[in-house]
Amino acid sequence: MSYMRLLALLIVLLWSSSSYATTFITLCYEDKNIPPFFLGSGFEVPSHRPGATIEILRGLESKVQNVRFNFVRKPWRRCLHDIQKNKVDAVVASYRSERASFLNFPINAQGDVDESLAISMLGTCLVGQQGLAQDVANNNYPISLAVPRGYAVLHALHQDLYRVIQTDSQDDAYQLVLKGLVDGALGLCQVYNEQVSGFPYSDALEPVFPPIDISYGYLALSKAFLLQSPDVAQTLWQELGVMPLHEYYLDYVNNPVNHKIPRY
Repeated sequence: MSYMRLLALLIVLLWSSSSYATTFITLCYEDKNIPPFFLGSGFEVPSHRPGATIEILRGLESKVQNVRFNFVRKPWRRCLHDIQKNKVDAVVASYRSERASFLNFPINAQGDVDESLAISMLGTCLVGQQGLAQDVANNNYPISLAVPRGYAVLHALHQDLYRVIQTDSQDDAYQLVLKGLVDGALGLCQVYNEQVSGFPYSDALEPVFPPIDISYGYLALSKAFLLQSPDVAQTLWQELGVMPLHEYYLDYVNNPVNHKIPRY
């Protein structure tokens, strides 16, 4: 074999190998039990029923050729810190303008975040005992609410309408409601366009519709990952846009282990 033919063969082989190379994506998510998104606590990723969001991403692997997710669990602020430093490639997060400096979200032709490519669209309602809905209808404000520290939905609460008591956990918040120490808490009440009772103690507590907040979660990628693999990023977002995502979340809501509201 001549030198030129050997060189050509090597080039073809190298091109073929690179075209089928697997892209590994390290995704960081919170180390707390937050159904229906993530189940289990600590650093371990459950092999069975890990949460709707993780199952969606595992399903995404089968749709996007040569992509594999590596999941790591850390405190949420650490996940944000690590992706800002390009130590991990992805998180699942809601859009905020201050996050755009270190996270990439799917963008439409108008330059806006493309909600049709979100990985979740969930509604949060006021949740309380009988009578809370009547208080809201009669504008009997302010209403006292127990809400875990750090939850993104806090930004949707008008300070003149709600007196917020921050708690250490979601269960602590609901215990205050059940004991009559506060008027209400917040709970998952809508999955896409379907009303649900996806919150703890739904046999004793009722949601107040409509939701006070509709949150969109996105597969958000690091700046370094988008720079290195722009085609993979676009393919992942486009595939999420055609997957039956609501079915994953409804499965976990209708077959609960526990329920919490989104923290991202």
